Amino acid sequence: MKRAAIAALLAAAPVAADPTTPSSLAGAAAGASAAPAPATTVTARAAPAEAPQRGLALGIELGEPTSATAGWFAGKLAVLGAVGTGTLEGMGLQLHADVQLEILRLAPNLPLRVGGGVRVYHHGYHPASIDEVPDTHLGLRGSAALALERGPLQLYAELAPGVDVLRSSSCSLASGARSVCPHAQELPVFVQFTVGARWFLSR
Repeated sequence: MKRAAIAALLAAAPVAADPTTPSSLAGAAAGASAAPAPATTVTARAAPAEAPQRGLALGIELGEPTSATAGWFAGKLAVLGAVGTGTLEGMGLQLHADVQLEILRLAPNLPLRVGGGVRVYHHGYHPASIDEVPDTHLGLRGSAALALERGPLQLYAELAPGVDVLRSSSCSLASGARSVCPHAQELPVFVQFTVGARWFLSR
């Protein structure tokens, strides 16, 4: 009887699982697979700003005035010049030279430049005109230009207000060399607006 009772108690007692048995290994694997994976953080990187165009650029601009242009770009600094056919004041020769500095970029390929320079406008001879004798204007101008860069191509729009600091005063041959002319009585301010394109020969 005692032996039978002991055997019954041993049979009813819980048996500890052997960690090396297949069933124990399977349970451990299931627990590991149920554990949450470590969190990963994805950081979005901003697009790099486009490098400023560099070197010599040649082009043309249309407007007030229409000119052939040349410029040298050294990073954010640019030295620009243009030779044109005249202005809305009349045919003649117009030259201007500016130094501009890039102050910001509205987008990676949209630089905004501001600067200043000088302009020379020579109004040609007009026979039988009340203002027939050629006259010359020398002025200072500011400039602001917004450009779109596409590889070696740059498209831009430029606004340049200015003021003449010197104007010739001769008017007509009949009136004499120092007569007062209509152009000399006008306000000395001017505003020029152009749109243009430049091609960079090197970057």
